Amino acid sequence: MTHLLIVDDEPHVLSALRRMLLNAAALPALPDPQLTACTSPVKALEHVANHHVDLVISDYRMPVMDGVSFLTRVKELQPDTARIILSACADMEGIVRAINEAGIFRFVSKPWSDAELKAIVMQVLAHRELLVENRRLADQVRCQEGVISRQQLELARLEAESPGITRVRWTEDGGVLLED
Repeated sequence: MTHLLIVDDEPHVLSALRRMLLNAAALPALPDPQLTACTSPVKALEHVANHHVDLVISDYRMPVMDGVSFLTRVKELQPDTARIILSACADMEGIVRAINEAGIFRFVSKPWSDAELKAIVMQVLAHRELLVENRRLADQVRCQEGVISRQQLELARLEAESPGITRVRWTEDGGVLLED
């Protein structure tokens, strides 16, 4: 299952992206997509903090938080999540910030071609899978060589699978704090 998150402050853009990404008849078809759409980057960050996400597609210009700041935060929360920015205005400074700060995989101009964007999404997801597999194999080698323990390896796997699961907040008397 592929977990996608799209973020744009314009609901009609979200609808267009949702239709395009979920349309299995238009090739290339995404493998079993699960899509979440948000008009607010703040709500989207709440989603990323609590759910595994494979790919985030974000608008560049949004109120409250721009796409670079949003995707930089996504990168901190889930480093393995692939990131794409969509923008109607392609200023060089914004593109450089997106690459350097948010580590985006691609920058796509609005309006986009559905076929091209879907192909880009497939390429980015394939690239992400290679990076994740590379890290897994490198961790396995480090574990075999005694550089990291099996427990550290398992904690990393659990955190990647369920973000936040390894970060527990404790009360002064040793209780576990649960968030509402």
